Amino acid sequence: MENILILIAITYSVSLGFGFLLQKYLKIPWMFAALFFGILLSDFGFFGPSIESEPFQLLATLGMLAMLFMIGFNLDLKKIKKLGKQIVMGAILIISLEGFLGSLLFYFGFPVDVSNSYLVALITALSFATVGEAILLPILSEFNVLNTTFGQLTLGIGTFDDIIEVLMLAIIAALPAFLPKAQVQSVPDPVLILSVLGGLLILTLVMIKLGSKIKNILRKNSKTPYVHLLLFLLVFFSFAALGGLVFEDLAAVGALLGGIVTRQLLPEEMLYEEEKAINFLGYVFLSPLFFLSIGASVSLTSLLISPLVIVLILVVAKVSKLSASFLLFRKMLGTKYSLLLGVGLGVRFSTSLIVQFILFNSGIISLTLYSALIATAIILKPIIIGIYSWGLSSGNPP
Repeated sequence: MENILILIAITYSVSLGFGFLLQKYLKIPWMFAALFFGILLSDFGFFGPSIESEPFQLLATLGMLAMLFMIGFNLDLKKIKKLGKQIVMGAILIISLEGFLGSLLFYFGFPVDVSNSYLVALITALSFATVGEAILLPILSEFNVLNTTFGQLTLGIGTFDDIIEVLMLAIIAALPAFLPKAQVQSVPDPVLILSVLGGLLILTLVMIKLGSKIKNILRKNSKTPYVHLLLFLLVFFSFAALGGLVFEDLAAVGALLGGIVTRQLLPEEMLYEEEKAINFLGYVFLSPLFFLSIGASVSLTSLLISPLVIVLILVVAKVSKLSASFLLFRKMLGTKYSLLLGVGLGVRFSTSLIVQFILFNSGIISLTLYSALIATAIILKPIIIGIYSWGLSSGNPP
């Protein structure tokens, strides 16, 4: 236990110091400092037993679930309903193209790494086709282009992409039950998994319907803020537990749906204050431990043995996003900004990393492929942010 506490203290120190430098000078989220630290520890073999211990893994899993809860909490259903047809079609086409090309690469180029399954190859490819709009938001704000056509397209596609991420996570939770490789493992009956997924979705819809009544009750008790905090903790752990009772991966879906429900239960005037508490739980307290566990599971040896995987993923990711964005938005934005939009939409963040972590942790994708996916996210992020910021600084987008 003492070693775990020391590891946690060092992780927070690294996140505080190195994370500050990453975010200030490279615009990379500070949580990635813990990921880099995890890779370093894994490479030199430090704190191995502590990282693999049950108490630390429990904290890391809670970090993953808390981040999924926050993703669900930040999913504004009203805003998504208002999205224009062009944004919706653009998001679907851009993500579909990258997912399709990536799936062909994985299935025909590295079949063993995706359990010889095209479905696994497709889901893996879709996981790196999603957009981390949370990283782009402060950059758009810094250059005062949030309200331009360019800025609204970027955020709109990133917002609609969240729905695809929810669906993808639900599919992944049920995936092991349908794979021959997983049949030999202790995976519940597929009907039971689908039943629990359906039950979680129905419960989510029911709670959303009851949202207005619960909001009125909370408004009348606005002077008792502990009630709101206990409510979001109750929803978080209840939804995660309902999913996890049957199959561990369903806890991830439950946590995400719990975040969606919580947003619908809290009065709008209280969202800002409660969001600060939720952000502390997910981003500050638990996420560094989750990112550390991701880094610790990456194999540098695999990367050195198979650098071709990284190169091919990088090529497919950028060519598909750039070509789709250029074809769809060239007339609206012009050549430069349609390509710049494609560059920005290539940035990835928490959801894609979580999806890939679940796929690897379930034994569905190989360590080599998982390490390559994490490496491409790390390599692309500073490149994308640099090009994106330079492009916005050298002109005025429409």
